[in-house]
Amino acid sequence: MKNIKENICSFEINVDIGKKFEDFLSELDKKKAIIYSKNLRINPKADVVIPIDDGEQAKDLSNVLDIVKTLFDNDFDRGDYVIAVGGGTVLDIAGFAASIYLRGINLVNVPTTLLGMVDAGIGGKNGVNFAGVKNILGTFYQPSNIVIDLNFIKTLPLEELKKGLAEVIKYSLVLDKDLYDFLSLNKDRILNKEEDALEEIIYRSVNDKLGVVKEDERENKGIRVVLNFGHTIGHAIEAGSNFKISHGYAISVGMVCEAKIAEEMGYSEEGVVEDVLWLLQLYGLPLSIDKIGIPISLDLALSSIEKDKKTRGNFVMMPFPTRIGKWKKVDVPKETLKGFASQCLK
Repeated sequence: MKNIKENICSFEINVDIGKKFEDFLSELDKKKAIIYSKNLRINPKADVVIPIDDGEQAKDLSNVLDIVKTLFDNDFDRGDYVIAVGGGTVLDIAGFAASIYLRGINLVNVPTTLLGMVDAGIGGKNGVNFAGVKNILGTFYQPSNIVIDLNFIKTLPLEELKKGLAEVIKYSLVLDKDLYDFLSLNKDRILNKEEDALEEIIYRSVNDKLGVVKEDERENKGIRVVLNFGHTIGHAIEAGSNFKISHGYAISVGMVCEAKIAEEMGYSEEGVVEDVLWLLQLYGLPLSIDKIGIPISLDLALSSIEKDKKTRGNFVMMPFPTRIGKWKKVDVPKETLKGFASQCLK
């Protein structure tokens, strides 16, 4: 088991990698509300149990308000716990509810997918979709504990594992050359779900993300934008498919597109695009829309770029890989970005 402790603003965050969820629950002596995905085959024991739907379609404000009402009706106070068990959707919804109930109640994230363990469960961002735009309503609110029970990964289909690996690969491309090398040399061990290999890539990813979040929790210093590599185009792909394309696959294609844009604009060293393509292909991730097999509306995708949260005036802040493990923030004219996106997403 590996442990990471980090202080972000007034929050002390404790991350346990390899700890059993049941063991953690037994250590809590306060009132507990467990919010979990209906897709999980678990029988959680808590004061309140709230099963919710998974997937982007469930990220609606009405679901957040339902949770808040349940907490209120059961007299939860600020010393009690909201425990989110599930993938990114559940973590987003539960985190948002925990952040607004009584201006903040103890939050524990128990991600059950690799994507949640290395991304959605880390960093304190949560939110729901609104008017067809991803995560337009939300807050920054850090969990006090993050419990990463590797037993959840062992039950994941290989396809779901690969979707999470897209985010791991993201960290390696813009923040962590050592992680890139580890991924390059340990494909079989990772895809075979060997525990020590999974523990290593999760540990490195969590460390990478927390290090960035500590420097720029609320995205006002231009540092946290690095975590959005592949996401400007990736979110456009999701919106263009009416969220039928999974986040991991959309980000995979998004990273390819954005690496090509960086090269076209002269920010990437020669060979970076080839390195991006090689690692994604090594893990069987899609490199283009046609490889996903789900059509998208280009108009919807471009409309999403118009509403991107990283927009500042007529520019979109984007992190470009300059070499493997290094990056640079670039303000890209919105029309230029839309032109590149149109070419990449045809």
